[in-house]
Amino acid sequence: MQSLRAELSRLVGGRAGASDVELTETSDGWEVIVRLPGVAPEEVAVELDDRELCVRARSEAEVNADQGIPGGFETRGFEYRVNLPSRVEPDAIDAVMDHGLLRVHLPRATRPTPRTITVGRTGPRSGGLSTGTPMPADPAADRELHRPDTVGEIDRQ
Repeated sequence: MQSLRAELSRLVGGRAGASDVELTETSDGWEVIVRLPGVAPEEVAVELDDRELCVRARSEAEVNADQGIPGGFETRGFEYRVNLPSRVEPDAIDAVMDHGLLRVHLPRATRPTPRTITVGRTGPRSGGLSTGTPMPADPAADRELHRPDTVGEIDRQ
């Protein structure tokens, strides 16, 4: 777990240290927790690109307002990128923001079932449209290559 935290520290960008972002493994995937104090949910964007989660936030805060001094607004931007240890199911991702704490639940992708792929021969296809069934380039050469014992019999007919 310590190596995962070290890797997370190396990969996470943004304005503050890695303590603002936590990646934990759950029973069905991963959870990323991002601390974004003073940021509203509508100011946060969460994106997934293959195995990289990107969290961006942009917020405005009044400067010196707490001291009664008019000072205007300050715009802050944050960006965190987290490389995930495995692929996730993009349609099942859930993100919830509560009191400056963003929780992104990322279920692991289901493993694809193995399948057998039929290998065909190359050559021009009939009719100009791809039908999925390759046609041999030279039928006589095809017979000779794949059925040498019947070549003479077929040619005599």
